[in-house]
Amino acid sequence: MGALRKAGAWRAGVGGADRRRRVVIAILNALIAALAFGLSAPLAKRLLDVVPPLFLAGLLYLGAGVFLGLVRRFWRRRPATGRPMTSRDRWILAGIVLAGGVLAPPLLLWGLERSSATTTALLLNLEVVFTVLLAGIVFNEHLGARIAVAAIVMAAGGVVLGWTPGDPAIAAGAAAVTGACLLWALDNNLTRLIAEADPLLIVEVKGLVAGTVNVVLALASGQSPPSPGTIAFGLALGAVSYGTSLVLFILAIRELGAARAGAYFATAPFFGAAGGLVLLGESPTAGLLGAAALMALATGLLVYERHLHRHHHPMGTHVHVHVHDEHHQHAHEGWEGPEPHSHSHPTGPVEHEHPHTPDIHHDHGHG
Repeated sequence: MGALRKAGAWRAGVGGADRRRRVVIAILNALIAALAFGLSAPLAKRLLDVVPPLFLAGLLYLGAGVFLGLVRRFWRRRPATGRPMTSRDRWILAGIVLAGGVLAPPLLLWGLERSSATTTALLLNLEVVFTVLLAGIVFNEHLGARIAVAAIVMAAGGVVLGWTPGDPAIAAGAAAVTGACLLWALDNNLTRLIAEADPLLIVEVKGLVAGTVNVVLALASGQSPPSPGTIAFGLALGAVSYGTSLVLFILAIRELGAARAGAYFATAPFFGAAGGLVLLGESPTAGLLGAAALMALATGLLVYERHLHRHHHPMGTHVHVHVHDEHHQHAHEGWEGPEPHSHSHPTGPVEHEHPHTPDIHHDHGHG
């Protein structure tokens, strides 16, 4: 017990460095997730030549679900990635699957059929704006002016990236795409509520359910399945672009909150456009360069954010993956396993001051 407390005190002494390291890793997770998701766009564009859109959406989700299911079942010695699911978590996960996996993709595709590709590209940038608005207004996540400005600048970068003068929109299609963005923003914020659960399980369930629903809808609407080779490629693309990307995004949300992680993830369209230059031989445009500058500015605003004030942690208990630092100085009985590990443990009471983001320990009010 004494050794444990000494170790905890030593960790507290370097707690600031540990926090900075966790935040940097979370930022990298969000950007790598955006890279993986964005680079899938030019590859998916090629698949759309031979695969109907709804069927492709199903393949991508199924690829993610199957891949993460295999990882969970065969990677026996993987480190702890999350706490067990609670009954509340399962209801929230059902909402995530319904909003982001079942309702949003068909709504987006319905809108795509009725509006121009450029209009759709512009409207998709509403996801980051809706994510920030929902996080601050509905889910009580502390934002601050810097985060709001960064989200607006990031969305502006997406507008510059997709802008084509004189390309008209059709109201019904635009409304459908806007609705899809709102559903994905809700998905992002609901994910924050269960981000401490196992992200592999979250993405597995979301992928399998959403993929199955989209494939069934595609077949019911008369769409023909592609060749076995094309199906295999679609599943593999989904494993990386949806599976790996979503796991990293959840890990980012765990540390940064939905608004900040969503703003970093909004760089995905830029990565997709840059990937089109390499993979499809497209030519660079002034819009791409302008978008890159705006997104770099927004990323800089996010990276250099410093939220610091004195705050109080009340006494309580909770369960999540952790190592022993200034927020975790509790005794063990021997069955908990090596760090990082997940088990029920006490919190607080403690009052201190340090830079922090809206993670599980810092979901407090700000007056």
